[in-house]
Amino acid sequence: MNGYERYLGEPNTIHPGGMLFYKTFEIDTLNSFKNRRVRVYLPSSYDFNNPNHRYKTIYMLDGKNLFDDYTSFVGEWHIDESIEESISKGESDGYIVIGIDAPETDIDRSLEMSIEGVKRKKKYQMGEGYAYKLAKFIFEVVKPDIDKSFYTLKEKEYTGVGGSSMGGLMAFYLAMEYREYIKYALCFSPAFFLLDWNSFKSYLDKKVNKDLPKIYFYTGGKGFEALFVEPTIQTFNYFRNKGYKDNDIKLLYDSEKEHNEVAWSIYFPEMLRRIDQ
Repeated sequence: MNGYERYLGEPNTIHPGGMLFYKTFEIDTLNSFKNRRVRVYLPSSYDFNNPNHRYKTIYMLDGKNLFDDYTSFVGEWHIDESIEESISKGESDGYIVIGIDAPETDIDRSLEMSIEGVKRKKKYQMGEGYAYKLAKFIFEVVKPDIDKSFYTLKEKEYTGVGGSSMGGLMAFYLAMEYREYIKYALCFSPAFFLLDWNSFKSYLDKKVNKDLPKIYFYTGGKGFEALFVEPTIQTFNYFRNKGYKDNDIKLLYDSEKEHNEVAWSIYFPEMLRRIDQ
């Protein structure tokens, strides 16, 4: 398995039909090498004896929170259950989902997923962003290793990224900077509210054209999540004003949902359905 080990921690909430594997990599962010765990969910339809059956992949941030309540301190996304439900309903034959664990501290996570060259609002200024290092790690280290180790469909047309909050911002950044690798980006509650709009717009003016992947936005509207609504809609409207149509960019909004994994787990299946439309 090229160094991947099956996750057998007990107790766990991983769907019994699928399998979760993990491997630890070295990642060079924040000017230091750190061990970083990468988690790989293989759907129930995965057959180790059938290399001809290959799968679409989704690379997602905050890997600890995706599959298992016991590895997340805030609850999980139920990504595995959503994948299995899509199989049982005949909506897909499954996906391989790769979860990239985040740094242990909030400030390291925020720095690692911050876009360099884009100013933050003064209140939230924390320093230089290292998103470019995380992006290189995902696509130049992890993806080649995943494609070598599992039965994936390697091409851009079968590859997506996703994340929430700072992870949603990071997924958006990947769509801007690594468009040659991915077909779509799932940006849940992207943390655009941290950014100075004029600086961010200048960045967008340089990056946005018709070669970009499809972009899917979600935002709730309750509690802390209310901060995310206006800048997400503003960014969405920027793309629409640039000529992006419904098949290029979509926005889901639920004014009653808060900023948490419960909300994102509810809307992830809807995102899956839209991917294959």
